[in-house]
Amino acid sequence: MDRNRSELFGQFSYDDSLTYEELLVLEKNLVADVQALLLRAGGTHLDFTPLGDALMFQCAFEAHKVYVYHKIAQEMARILPHGIHGRLLCLDKHLAVQHLFWIERGQWQTEERTLPPLPPDGLKVWRVPVVDEAADEGHTDNDRPDGRLTTAEALLQQGD
Repeated sequence: MDRNRSELFGQFSYDDSLTYEELLVLEKNLVADVQALLLRAGGTHLDFTPLGDALMFQCAFEAHKVYVYHKIAQEMARILPHGIHGRLLCLDKHLAVQHLFWIERGQWQTEERTLPPLPPDGLKVWRVPVVDEAADEGHTDNDRPDGRLTTAEALLQQGD
């Protein structure tokens, strides 16, 4: 059973002013520092993905605690080297709220966004053909007496 009810996704971007050699050293140290920080904060399932001009990372937390994410952002701003800036997305798995952070050396900003249970008015609606699940029962692909598509066939045709 999944105990983790919150996810943190992060990305650090590197300035063009950094040389490749500087970037390698900074990234190695940054991964070690951020990994230690996230573990101290209770993070689990840590994953770091270097992309050359950026570093993506993510981890899970047992609960969505805003004060923990504020402390993480504060500490990242304290240790972040020149030439690197970051963003964090902290998502409550109940999809009730998300917290966004922008981090630079010596400063950070945050914004909270509540996720509504229903879509906002005015969004484009994408319609798809509906498959009759009850009519699919007892039939396998290509043996439908009425010639209608099974669920699997309809889904495959949508991909075309």
